[in-house]
Amino acid sequence: MTVDFTDPYYYLFPLMGIAFFVILYFLLRGRSARVQNVVLFALLAANFALHFLKLLFPPYSTDDFDYAVQTITPENVCAINTMIFPFLFLKKGGALRDYMFYIGAISGIAASWLPMSIEESVPFDFDCMRYYFCHTVLWVVPVLMVVLGRHKLDYRRIIFTPLIYILDLVVIVFNEVLLVALGLESMNNLLSLSVGNGGMAFGPYESLEGTAILDFLLNFVPPFFKPSELSPHYAPALYQLFPVIIFGCPLGFLMCLYWEHAHFAGDVKKLWLRIRGALNKYRFARRRINYGGARRCAADVRRVRYKRGAVWRG
Repeated sequence: MTVDFTDPYYYLFPLMGIAFFVILYFLLRGRSARVQNVVLFALLAANFALHFLKLLFPPYSTDDFDYAVQTITPENVCAINTMIFPFLFLKKGGALRDYMFYIGAISGIAASWLPMSIEESVPFDFDCMRYYFCHTVLWVVPVLMVVLGRHKLDYRRIIFTPLIYILDLVVIVFNEVLLVALGLESMNNLLSLSVGNGGMAFGPYESLEGTAILDFLLNFVPPFFKPSELSPHYAPALYQLFPVIIFGCPLGFLMCLYWEHAHFAGDVKKLWLRIRGALNKYRFARRRINYGGARRCAADVRRVRYKRGAVWRG
């Protein structure tokens, strides 16, 4: 679907996603933890099944076999999330569930408002509805998981999310290499960065070349990860490592601050108390040295005066 900001349908489906989130929240907020977990997992499981069952419906059932197979592989970040989120949800706590919240919210909302991968513009056909349902679930379930208290975020674990994201890009790279090896993908398409470049794993899209935002981000990419005389290509996946860490961690911190502000404030207070304690200890030790030196100096002066007085009196 071509993004047309004047088309009412462009706003319809993302707003329906927001309404879906609100309705689920009010339906689940008074329920037991078990009911909440079952409903959220069921949505993720349905998303997982739909990712593969789409082959039974047009346009995938009528397209060529090679393209249909590519669409059910981990060809982009949202496809990977669709395939792994049900299993990550079963894991209690930890950085993997944090990843669900941060990347699920970002990728799901971004894909809902920028539906670049839908080629047909028919609003209510199967693929259009499937696309919006799948990407809505990707952000609704992780956010509800946190809002309903089924997972507790920890800002200290934010650093792991960019690293897991880079692993996603590595999976995309290996997936595309495998598709080329099996003859399901053309190497020319892959090198052109127009096909099989999910998450821009192989390099920035051609449409972004020369833009201010890309030039700014590339300042944080080491030269040995950029195209050079030795290699005309970006280092797959790794070229994003530093920009993702530098900008992803602050973004993640802002996203979790609503739930983690007390934890963060407590850690800042503890840190300040430790620093102040160290400074006070240093000052007290220095004061004792000064006082000790002053006392020794005063004692020496008294001894000298006493000796001088004894000599004078004698």
